[in-house]
Amino acid sequence: MLDTRFHAVCESAAAEWSVPALAIGIDVGDSPELLALGCDRDTRFRIASVTKPMTALLALRLLELESSTGVWPDDVRVRHLLSHTSGFDCELAERDLTRFGSGETALGRCVAELPTVRRFLGVEQVWSYANTGFWLAGYLAAEKAACSFEEALERHLLEPAGLATTSFAEPDLTGTGADALEGPYPTARRPSGGLTSSAADVLRFGRLLLGDPAGARMRVVHGKPNAGVYGLGLFGQRVGGIDVWGHPGSYGGFQSTLLIAPDRDAVFVGLTNGSNGGQALRRIEDEFFERLVGERRQARETVPLDGEARRRFTGRYENADEWYEIGVAEEGLQVSTAGGQALALPIAEAVFEVQDGDAGGVRIDFPLEGFGRFGGRLAEQVA
Repeated sequence: MLDTRFHAVCESAAAEWSVPALAIGIDVGDSPELLALGCDRDTRFRIASVTKPMTALLALRLLELESSTGVWPDDVRVRHLLSHTSGFDCELAERDLTRFGSGETALGRCVAELPTVRRFLGVEQVWSYANTGFWLAGYLAAEKAACSFEEALERHLLEPAGLATTSFAEPDLTGTGADALEGPYPTARRPSGGLTSSAADVLRFGRLLLGDPAGARMRVVHGKPNAGVYGLGLFGQRVGGIDVWGHPGSYGGFQSTLLIAPDRDAVFVGLTNGSNGGQALRRIEDEFFERLVGERRQARETVPLDGEARRRFTGRYENADEWYEIGVAEEGLQVSTAGGQALALPIAEAVFEVQDGDAGGVRIDFPLEGFGRFGGRLAEQVA
């Protein structure tokens, strides 16, 4: 599949979105192929939230899904942590987790603060992306294994699966672009996104998800984001009539993706060290889908929505991550954040999509009165 035309698509996407290095892995029918631009095939990138499916698989091997957490209220079970349906906010109010240090106690010190996290809603009321739930799941798995989270992941997943280049070590490249950060990844955040890996290793993990019975359990739908569905550590979507599952990652000037298509016995991996790497990968993924199923992902058409209908969503929304000012714009909504402004057009009665720029494709919806979801993260209306 990784022929001359596929190389050209990768080169064009990397140039358009200012991605210095990317590594692509494709495996259809247990025939892995690798491609690298601006780096070696075995280069280790930050894979960010592609860590979440690994944490979820570890939790499935060590924990009972219906167990309560002992930290949050008893109605919150392990499955709610892994499916982003706990009702809790994504982050602690003080987001800088480097204050917990870099030793083995960092995750435990973070978890000790989790009772202070804002709870928006009850379990399963609204799907809302929550790193906090994965920190707690990683901590509980480590407790069960009677060791640190890092040791538990190595012992119960990385080593048995032969993921030799996957670890919490620093990547071989630096992140680039507007989101680039210096310094090591905060230890307390590791269960939600701390791993570095190579395209070959993530491809191997994708193959594991296709064959392991726990991988099938991860693909059972537990929640409904504003696009597709969510299982346990995996997003789900339909492309060309087949189910595709996976997870993106973004941190510190690195963006990545893992996709699996069980019906076609296929895995796709993309790793980049660019802040807009996700946009480049989206173009490359569409080329992969066109070859795999004969069509690309279908863009949602905009729908007419009058000004009065749009005005009911205006106001200021906040969560621990961000504030959002929503105003009415021509044919859509004007979304203002600390990072700038964007125009989002309606694709359903209460669902809007950013059309252009670095945030192109990000969806914003309003699932309940007084709440908005911005890129999947719930925020409460405060004004």
